[in-house]
Amino acid sequence: MLATISRVAIILGALATTGIPAFAATEARSNSSESMVWGFLGLCALIVVAQVAPLLRNLKKHSDIAVEQTKAVEHQHSR
Repeated sequence: MLATISRVAIILGALATTGIPAFAATEARSNSSESMVWGFLGLCALIVVAQVAPLLRNLKKHSDIAVEQTKAVEHQHSR
């Protein structure tokens, strides 16, 4: 039992020490233009949403019209 705990502690210690340089490297690469990039991506997302929203509204409208036409045709055939 003690050997297993010591092995787990050694593995966790090794993982922790190998992870620290990775976090340091990501912080070193951080630059000041990051907010500009996120702003640009947000603007692109806004444009995409502005293009897709009317498309979805028209799709729903056409779907409702198709359902009404189908009901009308079925009603005429049932007479």
